[in-house]
Amino acid sequence: MPKRIGLLTGGGDAPGQNVCLKALVYGALDHGSEVIGIRKGWEGLLHFNPADPSTHGENTMPLTKLRVRDIDRMAGAFLHSSRIDPGAVASAQMPAFLRAPHSGAGQFDLTDHVKRAIGTLGLDALIVLGDRGALQYAARLNQEGVPIIGIPKTVHNDVNGSDYALGFSTALARGVRFVQEMRAMAGSREEIAVIEVLGRTTGLTTMLISFLAGADRTLVPEVPFDPERLAELLLEDKRRNPANYAILVMSEASALDPDKVSKYLPELSRLANSRILAEAAQGSQQGLTPDAIVFELVQDLGSRVGGSGAVVTEMLENITKQRMLFQPLSYLIRTGEPDGQDLLGAMNFAMYAIRLFAQNKTGRLIAYRQGENYADLPLGVVTEAAGNINVADFYDAAGYCAKPEIIWAARV
Repeated sequence: MPKRIGLLTGGGDAPGQNVCLKALVYGALDHGSEVIGIRKGWEGLLHFNPADPSTHGENTMPLTKLRVRDIDRMAGAFLHSSRIDPGAVASAQMPAFLRAPHSGAGQFDLTDHVKRAIGTLGLDALIVLGDRGALQYAARLNQEGVPIIGIPKTVHNDVNGSDYALGFSTALARGVRFVQEMRAMAGSREEIAVIEVLGRTTGLTTMLISFLAGADRTLVPEVPFDPERLAELLLEDKRRNPANYAILVMSEASALDPDKVSKYLPELSRLANSRILAEAAQGSQQGLTPDAIVFELVQDLGSRVGGSGAVVTEMLENITKQRMLFQPLSYLIRTGEPDGQDLLGAMNFAMYAIRLFAQNKTGRLIAYRQGENYADLPLGVVTEAAGNINVADFYDAAGYCAKPEIIWAARV
């Protein structure tokens, strides 16, 4: 009887993931296995109701060579993706058939349902292409008896255990190219350009893009910034530049100095408004007044200005009294054709995973490690506290810029 293997992608899009998926499907079929794609990451298994066949086709799909023949030519995630963690799901995020027994405030662990869905699908193993969060849940699921093989896929390159994650190389190259294109616009307008790139928990990719593109200043989530000090440095950079412009590259979750929160409350409050509206209903169910909800959200924004390049630009414009350019690049960095390294990485990860599956060797993370080439490690390594690098060690906090040693932190 042929074995049945499931494929799932979790986390943000990364260049090369569809190349890897295609290679996985071809390899599994060539070994005589059936392949089932799980749509929308872990969310697909949450919405899969074993008792309702109508949910099966919405959340899974049989994968054949014909079906995946051309997916290596497209960006995005062919199977679609999500960032949901089945171990901590709010009632509002659940499908209707799970909501009734899990009503109320707080978060619920739906791992038992996920295991039932996998059992109903008859999967002999599940291969997960994921970022750190998706792989950490995969490790937890593996500990509870589900055979899983993990592949690191994230433009942040922050999966513990592997020096390289699929998509990182292409994202780096695209980010540098876009910054250089914005440089031309900033120079022609003689303005300061604020360029927002990805990075909600780590500034590694931001620092590398900024350093390789020769940007003047950099903001990362790990180190809070003082808007007045940053504005002073950027104005000085602009004055010293014969072309009279400067470039700031910032992570989308750059952290504001807590001592400066009250001064910039109007800007932060505007950023919070959309979240307040979304969370007010849930907060009121917990007995929080609207004022309390506003206070908590603004307090949170005081330490982490998430996805807020426009707000940071507004702060800097108000301080400098100069108009500035603002350009978000987060999604563009995740698209595009994978470069040579990510093409090779996609194929190597896929072939290694199929080899492990054929050997009935699960509970493993496929990793690329300097000095070892490709290797497999216990999947639980992704849950260890230590990350690949400490970004703060490579960051000049006084000058808001990367140290030259950051180039060695790429490790690819």
